[in-house]
Amino acid sequence: MSIVTVQLGQCGNQIGFEVFDALLRDSHSSQGLCSKRENEAYQTSCKERFFSEEENGGIDWQVRPPLSGLPPLGKMSLSKDLHFNTSIANLVILRGKDVQSADVEGFKDPALYTSWLEPVNAFNVWKTQRAFSKYEKSAVLVSNSQFLVKPLDMIVKKAWNMFASKAYIHQYTKFGIEEEDFLDSFTLLEQVIASYCNL
Repeated sequence: MSIVTVQLGQCGNQIGFEVFDALLRDSHSSQGLCSKRENEAYQTSCKERFFSEEENGGIDWQVRPPLSGLPPLGKMSLSKDLHFNTSIANLVILRGKDVQSADVEGFKDPALYTSWLEPVNAFNVWKTQRAFSKYEKSAVLVSNSQFLVKPLDMIVKKAWNMFASKAYIHQYTKFGIEEEDFLDSFTLLEQVIASYCNL
């Protein structure tokens, strides 16, 4: 069984090792924002995370709510590894053989979602017998959750540093984008981060 996981703000793709490797090289190429060392570390961690089922005897499909005793995300430091993400909504797409027998009840747990949206409204599942590409079975999780907080926060910090050092600003002002436009954008993104932290 192959899995494709897509989360807003997260690049977690498990659609086969070769395809995953190619996607990772394309989306985190040396031409991108990260150094080669950061790219290699990211690739290694993704492969360890998404392809460890071979050593562990299979994929652990169990959906788990947060452990009791964990502080809410808004009260946690962004630099710590997060073990649970509150979701606004989740969509599971199951394709291929035996999809009707897949158990998705764990996704209906209210502990996975915000308090202002009922799980019945926050979770959907789509099933079809039609296979995806050459895979006998596939599952996709599309999630709007707090997982984007840490990457988005890192991007905003890097952008602030570049803005503070006036990096490339002259190229934008030449085409009518002013420094106030940057400040407005930073304010908006920081509000998005704060809103997701307080889910």
